Amino acid sequence: MRDEKLWRYSGLARLWSWALIVASLGLLVLAIPLEAGSPGGLDARYLISLVVMSVLTAAVLYPFFLMWLRRSAMPSLRLEHAEPSGSRRLLAASSADWRKWGVITTVLIFAGGAAVMVFLVALLGRGGTAEGVTVGMIAAWGLATLRDTRKISSAEAEQGRRYYAACKRPTGVGHKLVWVPAEDGEERAPRRDASGARA
Repeated sequence: MRDEKLWRYSGLARLWSWALIVASLGLLVLAIPLEAGSPGGLDARYLISLVVMSVLTAAVLYPFFLMWLRRSAMPSLRLEHAEPSGSRRLLAASSADWRKWGVITTVLIFAGGAAVMVFLVALLGRGGTAEGVTVGMIAAWGLATLRDTRKISSAEAEQGRRYYAACKRPTGVGHKLVWVPAEDGEERAPRRDASGARA
């Protein structure tokens, strides 16, 4: 497709990981004014419960996610489906593209997490438990995925390749993954200038 760009795959995996982590921290902060606006108000007991449940949930779910996600949902599992880039020379995504999709991804995760948190609070009641479970779950997911990005970097170093998602936007990352040979140990994406010649 003419509008496709190359998105560094390891970068996309890290973007997703950090979006999850940042969103979880945002939810932790959001829980405080929500509790402060409740009839009971905010107190030290709530804050302690919120933090303890967040940390405890993340600590419990982190190893579980490492085992569960590695079977079907870790980014490194997609590497075996990558194809050579061939003769196609595509532009790498710009810094503005990365910033745009980093913000959009984080906002969407935050919005989804907030909806889940509000639902759990309505179901289980206030007190910090429901909020902490939501925060800890998303944080553990992000940390487990972030650890998996090391496998992508290791595979690139061992194979002498650089992996890219060829798509219009990162949401299409699952459609096509390509690789290009590493040149002199540098991380270079095939590019073209305005005339179509390779840069």
